[in-house]
Amino acid sequence: MEKGKKFGPFDRIFKSIQGYLTPKAPVSSGLSFWRELILTSILFTMTILGTIVYFPSVYLAWTEGKTEVLWIDTCALGLIYFLLLAKRIDFSIKATLVLTMNYLLGLSLLIFVGPEGGGLLWLFPFPVLAGVLFGLSPSLFGLLANMIAVFIASRAQFYLSLPWSMAPERLYVVGLNFLIANTIVCVPLTILMRGLQESVQRRHEYLTNLRLRKAHIYRSKRTLEKEIAARIEIERTLEENLREKEVLLHEIHHRVKNNLQIVSGMLNLQNMYSTESATSEILSKAQNRITAMAMIHDHLYKQDKFANVDMKTYLDSLLRHLVTSYFPSGNRIGFEADMEPVRLSMEKAIPCGLIVTELISNSLKHAFPNEAKGNISVQLKVKENKVHLTVKDDGVGMPGIQEWFGQTSSKKQDQDSSLGLMIIRSLCNQLKAELDLKNVGGTSVCLIFKT
Repeated sequence: MEKGKKFGPFDRIFKSIQGYLTPKAPVSSGLSFWRELILTSILFTMTILGTIVYFPSVYLAWTEGKTEVLWIDTCALGLIYFLLLAKRIDFSIKATLVLTMNYLLGLSLLIFVGPEGGGLLWLFPFPVLAGVLFGLSPSLFGLLANMIAVFIASRAQFYLSLPWSMAPERLYVVGLNFLIANTIVCVPLTILMRGLQESVQRRHEYLTNLRLRKAHIYRSKRTLEKEIAARIEIERTLEENLREKEVLLHEIHHRVKNNLQIVSGMLNLQNMYSTESATSEILSKAQNRITAMAMIHDHLYKQDKFANVDMKTYLDSLLRHLVTSYFPSGNRIGFEADMEPVRLSMEKAIPCGLIVTELISNSLKHAFPNEAKGNISVQLKVKENKVHLTVKDDGVGMPGIQEWFGQTSSKKQDQDSSLGLMIIRSLCNQLKAELDLKNVGGTSVCLIFKT
């Protein structure tokens, strides 16, 4: 704390000077900022050092009677103070005045005092400052101006009454050495400033591009955030609509299943009051067909997906229902199922269920006469993107099976075709299925259609 209090005033003075010398132009402006900073620093240094040197120089000039030195120093110091305090003057004007003052001061001292009066020392930084403040070309013009100043000084002693004299050849040699040393310092320093200028310019361009990319990324981020928010809102709306549709589909399948069960129940009641066996058989078949369709809607109602039906689960349930419905006496007929997991759309699942119902009912009715025993099997396979649905039995077979299914033309087909076979043929056309019919060791009907 004591150290901070001790150096507090100096810190405030230093910060005040630093704030005054710092250009108003931002650092991002590049070389302009550094040139203004260099010019202000030169003025500040020249003010401090010029004030220190002014008094002994004026005293010495007064005692020696060199009033021209007194006026030159006084005017130069006054100009330096003016330029330092005048912050509003444009950089180019201020830099031009500093260079002019520097050149005139050196030229005046060189002419009126001679090479020993410090004129060459004041002329030495002239091209250097020109290169630093304006560039390479002004620096070369500064070297040319110094050469002219040496030539003027060498000729002035012949036309003016001056307190000094020096042989022109000697002055030319001194001037030449001065110009060589001036060039050695000036040219590399100017080239260095030019390199720094290009480096600062590249850095400025890089920062500019970086800011542009940052702004572009920020805009892209805002756009993406808006798009994501909009997409989230759309997804939320779609999810709500999907849930509503799922609820509606659940309700539709539930109602369709219930309505079909009501129709099936009404047919069952009608069958109970029927006294004719033919009518009872027709009603039972119609009831089984309706139940096959109702079971599809029941499966869709119980599962989450409505686009397709799990045929393995559906056909297993259908077979259990058919076994319970027909219930052959004495368990004389066995049922076998060999099915792979296959999912079909409802447009294909309903025809498949009705076809299986018709084929199994026909097998139970015609394949095992006189209480014969046998087996009925259902197979569901997928081969080369095609579904193979097979219903076969080991009963007495079906003579002329091709004619029954309409694969050959015969009058017997029109005379003996039943409603069940008509339904099977119609559903096969709906599925665009190929039929593979066999009548060896029983009856085998295989439907082949695309998934």
